[in-house]
Order: sequence, then C-alpha cells, then structure tokens
Amino acid sequence: MNDNKNAVKSIVVVNILCVAAMMSFLAVVGPIVRELGLMEWHAGVSVALGGVLWILTSRYWGRKSDMKGRRPVLFTGIAGFAASYFLLSLFISFAVKNPPSVLISVLLLMVTRGMIGAFYSAIPPVSAAVVADSTAPEKRASMMAVLGASNGIGMIVGPALGGALAVFGLAVPLFAASVMPALAALAVFLFLKQSKPAHTEKTEPLKILDPRLRLPMTAAFLTMYSVVTSQVCIGFYVIDRLELDMVASSKVTGFALSSIGFAFIAVQIAVSRIGGVTPRNWLKTGAAVSSLGFLMVTLFASTQVSLIIGFCVATAGMGMIFPAFQALAANAVSKSEQGSAAGTVSAAQGIGIIAGPLLSTLLYGFDPSLPFLAAVFAFGFLTFYAWRSRESVWLENITADEQTS
Repeated sequence: MNDNKNAVKSIVVVNILCVAAMMSFLAVVGPIVRELGLMEWHAGVSVALGGVLWILTSRYWGRKSDMKGRRPVLFTGIAGFAASYFLLSLFISFAVKNPPSVLISVLLLMVTRGMIGAFYSAIPPVSAAVVADSTAPEKRASMMAVLGASNGIGMIVGPALGGALAVFGLAVPLFAASVMPALAALAVFLFLKQSKPAHTEKTEPLKILDPRLRLPMTAAFLTMYSVVTSQVCIGFYVIDRLELDMVASSKVTGFALSSIGFAFIAVQIAVSRIGGVTPRNWLKTGAAVSSLGFLMVTLFASTQVSLIIGFCVATAGMGMIFPAFQALAANAVSKSEQGSAAGTVSAAQGIGIIAGPLLSTLLYGFDPSLPFLAAVFAFGFLTFYAWRSRESVWLENITADEQTS
C-alpha cells in the first residue's frame, strides 16, 4: 500500500515538473519568433509537428510500458524530453546572437519541437498507467483527478516562470525548462519502484477503435479540442466582444487564463476528495456543466466578470471530465492493457490539440461566437452519448490477477 502511495506521489511531482517545462515555452515563443525574423505560421508548424508526433508515438510508449515495465519507459521518455529541450535551448541561445537563415531556423525548430513532442508523449499515458496500477478501480477517478490537478499546477507555474526568467534572455526560460524534466527523471529513478511488466509476450495490439474505449476517446478528443479552442480564441474574443484596447485586453486575458487554471485545479481537488461517484456519472455531469459554461460565454458574456464566470463554469465541467475518461479507460481493460489504453486515449487528446486551433480559428473568421457555440454542441453531444452508451458494470472488468494482487 505504501509503495502505491509513493508511486502516485512520484507521478504527481513528475507531471508538475514536465507540464511546467512544456508550458514555459508559451511565454517566450512570440518574442523568439520575432527575434529570429520568422512568421507566426513557422512557430505554428513546429508546434503542430510536436502534436503530430505525440499522436503517432503515445500508443507506442503505452504498449512498451506494458511489456517492459512503467519505470524504464517513463525514465526514457522524460530523459529524452529533457535532452530535446536542452538542444532547443542551445539553438535559441546561439540564434538570438547570430540569427541563421529563416530556413535553418525553421528546420531546427521543427526538429527540436518534434523531438520534444515525441518524447513528452510517453509521460501522460505511462503516468496514467502507473496510477491505474496503484489504485483500486473504484478509486481511480479520484486518483486521476489528483494527477489532473498536478497538470493544472504545471500549466500555471510554467508560463509564469518562463515569463519571469525571460528578462535574463530568451534562452534562459528554455534552459530552466530542460532542468525541470531532468529533475523529474531523477525522481523516477530514485523514488518510483520498478514494477513487473504486465506481459512480456508479443500479443495483439489494442485496436485504436476498440469498442471499449470509444466513450473515453470521444470525451478525450472533445475536451482537449475545447481546451485548446479556449486558449487560442480567448484573447481575440476579449478584444472583439468587450471592445478593449490591446493593453487592457492583455490584462483581462491574463486574468481570465489564471482564473481558468485555478478553477481547473480546484475542481480536480474536489473530485479527488468526493467518493462514491462513478467515472461515468462524473463524465455526464461534467459534460453538461461545460456545455452550460460555453453557452454562457456565447450568449451572456458582455462584461469582464460574466466572461470569466462563463469560462470558469466551462472549465469546472472539464475538470470533472478529465479524470472521468481516464478512469473509464483504465476500468474498461485488463491489467495487461493499461498502458496501451492510456496511450490510445492520449492519442485522442493529441488529435484534439491539433484540430482545436485549426477549426476554431476557421470558425472565428465567420463569427467570434462560433468556436464556443461549437463547444456547446460538442459537450451536449457528449452528455447524450454518455447517457445512451451501454451502462456497463465496470467493476466486472477487473481481471482475476487484479483481484488477487
């Protein structure tokens, strides 16, 4: 039991450090693009490439952890993430002093950001698999919420730290970001106990459209799509809906994003402490709340306060959904498939990360309210889907070896 608690604590620390490192890039990406004489779409392509590689590799990392054990696969992913970030830092440190050609800058950004995405993609699925291994099925939603709260902390700490360190040079936040996953790798090596592989023989890979994972994958895609939509469009929406100047809109946008971050963490902590609620019920409730929140943003956000309240309500719902779909995926498969299932759901999130900016900005061009109205319908559909999907008795999915372990 103590080993299980220590494993979860280690994973929480790892995710705070790694998410903070990933998000710190957002604080300096704009100035870096300007300093190197690049166009905005150059940065977009490099970030999108990282998302594509996330989709392509997350299932690989999850399945590998089933066969080789969680600790070595997680350590490899984090160490590669740290090394990739260090290479990016070296390039930026050199480039801001001696700017290379645009072609070289774009290529090196694509290579380093692609490496970052490929290695980082090991962290979410293997972390979720460790939590699933260490937690009884009826408590997985609560523990996944703890994992989600750690991600939320990293999402707040990362950009704030990156912005604060940027005064010392644009490469400094990136060097700091490479240190954080290095510390996370050290934590995995020292404190995460090696577990036996779930299986060592070559078995048939979990199908990406496995019927058992359709609901959690749908929830993962729609939720991550809506999260990225909010992040991308909120700044524009504040300018156009509230009719503020650039300075005022930046302040309101920053405060709104901070409020959203704190709301996400608070709800995840609440979910982790409330017992007796099944993952499916958290999913249904969260989807309905998120739909209501985005409806408030679309119809009633005429002031700064009402806009922030609407986004916080939507975020509160998504704070319920994240641990719910992770727990649903874990409870739907056997012990030997935990890594593969977590990787598959993570891939669905990766698709949402790529689709969100593309579709939401396209819709925004027609009308500023359309991206958020689309989120209203998305979560309305998810609510309906969760209610109508087969109400399985998820405790029956525990295999015999899990019951005796």
